[in-house]
Amino acid sequence: MGLRMTEEEYKALMGRRGPLQGASARASYADEAEAWPGAEKPKRQKYGNRRVEVDGLKFDSRHEARVYEELMLRVKAGELRCVIRQVPFDLPGGIRYFADFVTIRPDMSIEAVIDAKSEATRKNRVYINKKKQMKACWGIEILEV
Repeated sequence: MGLRMTEEEYKALMGRRGPLQGASARASYADEAEAWPGAEKPKRQKYGNRRVEVDGLKFDSRHEARVYEELMLRVKAGELRCVIRQVPFDLPGGIRYFADFVTIRPDMSIEAVIDAKSEATRKNRVYINKKKQMKACWGIEILEV
């Protein structure tokens, strides 16, 4: 096959009887994209969570986004100075734990380290070990919501 293809070659490649035109062509190509070999399918998350976007920020789950919205209401009410997302904590053995949220009081002290966890993820052995290391190394108790 050369650099250009004939209409017949194109029809054979696309599996169509004739050329498509207009908006209907775009819609049918989108519908067929799923059936094409090698087309990317959305990857299912391990715990069934769905990524969402709130206030221009992306969250790993709807639950995490709801927790963020509740914390931001506390910031607007003046109970908290700010909320910091995805704060890394270094643990022994080259392990890094990322807290979903760290809340800061108006006097600039840390109120809590918060993790939005479902019942299934609370039972995850890796998470349980990191939670214990956070308590032992940093003296920080993780608040699970």
